[in-house]
Amino acid sequence: SKVIVDVNEEIFDCENSLPNSAVDFSGLEYELDDKDELTLNGQIRVNEDYGAPIGLNFYTRHLEHGRWNVGLFSMMVKDFCPDLLNPTKAWYFITKTLNQTQCPYKKGHVEILDHMRYGTYGAIIPFNMLGEWKFFFEISAKRNGAMIKECNMLRVFLTDG
Repeated sequence: SKVIVDVNEEIFDCENSLPNSAVDFSGLEYELDDKDELTLNGQIRVNEDYGAPIGLNFYTRHLEHGRWNVGLFSMMVKDFCPDLLNPTKAWYFITKTLNQTQCPYKKGHVEILDHMRYGTYGAIIPFNMLGEWKFFFEISAKRNGAMIKECNMLRVFLTDG
């Protein structure tokens, strides 16, 4: 059987009182193509400077029996920049398509994704992992000489297809 990934396009505030990131993802659309593969279409706009090092703390929560529990997926990266084009990293399928593949990212930079496919993966998803998820993306970076922290949250639904 196949798992369908449905991404809510709205970017939510994180539950840790950090401000939303200055990267605008509101121009992105998540769509299923005719093969039920998730694709990204639209633009990403950088609204403030992001100087190196750019850190990423990715973690998840899973709704189980009416409670949000710590999810199985997490990753912390102290500096995303040196590994931007590392083919062994989870983000490579996106970063390899970018026009700018080096840090820093400056205010006003725009990337356009034209029906970029997430693709399909041969991973076995246990039944208990289906349902509603929250994906948190905490970003740390240097801005105006100081380290800043920001956070975005996506809601994702995994359903049996």
